[in-house]
This record gives sequence, structure tokens and C-alpha cells, in this order.
Amino acid sequence: MKKLLIFILAIGLVACENENGSKSKESIAESKMLNINGTKQFVMIRGENLKNPVLLHIHGGPGVSEIGGLRKYNKDLEKDFTVVYWDQRNAGKSFTENFPASEIKVQKYVSDVEVLAKYLKERLKVNKIMLVGHSWGSQLGMLAAQKFPQHFSAFVGTGQQVAAYDGELQSYRYTLAKAKEFKIDSLVQQLQFIGEPKGGDFRTMYAIPEGFSLQKYILLELNRKIYEGFTIEKLFANFQESDEYTAKEKENYLNGAYFANSHIENDPDYINFDLRKEVPEVKIPVFFIAGKFDNVNPTPLAKEYFDLLKAPKKEFILFDKSGHDPAWEEAQRFNNEIYRISKILK
Repeated sequence: MKKLLIFILAIGLVACENENGSKSKESIAESKMLNINGTKQFVMIRGENLKNPVLLHIHGGPGVSEIGGLRKYNKDLEKDFTVVYWDQRNAGKSFTENFPASEIKVQKYVSDVEVLAKYLKERLKVNKIMLVGHSWGSQLGMLAAQKFPQHFSAFVGTGQQVAAYDGELQSYRYTLAKAKEFKIDSLVQQLQFIGEPKGGDFRTMYAIPEGFSLQKYILLELNRKIYEGFTIEKLFANFQESDEYTAKEKENYLNGAYFANSHIENDPDYINFDLRKEVPEVKIPVFFIAGKFDNVNPTPLAKEYFDLLKAPKKEFILFDKSGHDPAWEEAQRFNNEIYRISKILK
């Protein structure tokens, strides 16, 4: 969810810090700060039985840690999976002062996924990992699935990112149409002022630098009139009210998100991205869980990509009561679907 929270208010791998509060020999409750490709990144592993399949969650943003929301709404997954919560480079609990801007690169994130996957396979004694990615994490997950399929049993994308330009163009047009439908002239005027996006470079696609954030803010405000969905306030509460972050980490949360978003835009591998061209095929099963009302990353574009994508098995799952955050908007159904998918893979 690029800049969304920000506008309103992630070669070696060595354990640097460890907290293990496992209840039994079969369960695991472990938190570590790991050295991943020369950067310290936080990883938490929770599960009731180490014999369960491993699920690695890739959060959105970049830079928007989702541990708070996942443990609030999706903690039940820890009964059937060994769940890995990961705060990507300089995000959430991984935030550090003076982090080098040169380290915010798409390919560095992709490499981080591989290093972490190798570590988890060794640490948890498994051959494959189930990969779940949300928003930016869905883009990163598809890139990792394409490049390192040997590590993963399947990829599940939610709030699926597809293409910089087409995604933003569809989002803008939907938002403008809804503003006109509800006859909110002030919002119509703001959207007409920034105009349609002119390309896939987030720095210049709108008439003003804040155009992207403004469009998304208006969209989320209009969503209150469209469906009973996840609000800005609930997104903010996911980390502010979470016990998973310290007071200092909560203070730095948006700093890490802003830093990642600001610098990823300077990466040629990020601007103008289009997964339809970059990842037309993967060698593992793919499942898209899409919210009917998602126009942050428009669901129609995700369906178009899904139809084009070549994979040994694929399934498009529509959540009728969700927007951009199916895992939290329909949490029980999401948890059930993840469990069902894991059974398909056996």
C-alpha cells in the first residue's frame, strides 16, 4: 500500500538476538534480529506444532510492517502452520537510523527473500515454504517465486500489485467516477486538478508530487460510502495498539515506511513495473485472494494478470466483502482459505 499509511498519520544470515518462549518441544515462539545480506532484519516465528507446514508472510509498503494486524486478525493460523513474520529491511522492528538509501532496491529485497528462505528451511527442517504476499509483498513474492521456485510450495497473493501505470490509471478513474456518483464536488475538483496519471513513474505520474497519495486518500474516504470495509483508522491501530511493537518502534514505524517508499521510487526496477511482462510464468502453484472492492491495486487488473499467468496450478479467489485487505476484512474466511490451499498442496 504505497504511501498510504505515510500520508495519513519494510550474504549471510546470523542470529544477533534471540528470544525463545516455546510452550513445548512441539511448539515454537522465537524472535530474532538476523543479519540478512548485511542488514539487520527482524524475524518472528510462531507455531503450535513444528510438524506443521511453514508459512512466510511478506508485508506491503515497501516499509509497512504488518505484524500487528496479522497477529490481531490471523493468529489462528499458528495452530495449523509455523508462521514466519518478517519485517523487511528498515521496516517496523527492523528500522535503524541512518539506513543507506542505496539499500532500498527491488533486487535487494528479492535476494533477502532467498536468504531468509534458506535459513528457514535449515532452521525448521523443511523442504518447501508456503509464501504469502500482500500488496507490495505480492509483487516481491511473484518475483521471488519466479527466481527461486525451489524454495516454495506455492505463492498466495493478496491485494495483488500488477503494473505501475495501468494499476494507477484504473484506480484513478474508479475514484473519479465514484466522486462524481456521490456528487462530492470538492473531491472531483481535486482529482481533476491532479489529472490522470501520465505514466508509471511514481515521481512524475501526476501534476503534483503528492498526487499519488492524494488519490489514494480520496479513494479510502469514498470507500466508507461504498462498502463496510477496513478504514484508515483501523490500519493505523494495527501498529499503534499492538503489543508486538515497543513505544520507540511505534514512533519510528512511519519513518521506516516513508523512507522505503521515498527511495524505492528511484530504483529503475520499480518505476514502470509490469508483472505481466516481467513474470509471465512461474513454476509453482499460484493463488490470488482478491477483494471485490479493491481499487488500491484494482482487482480487475489482478484478474487480467491471473488469466495471462502460466503456472502448474492457479486459482482466483474473490472475497465479496473485502477491499485491499482481505486478510483482515474477512479474517476467518482468509484463514480458512490458507488452510484449504495448504491441503491442496499435499
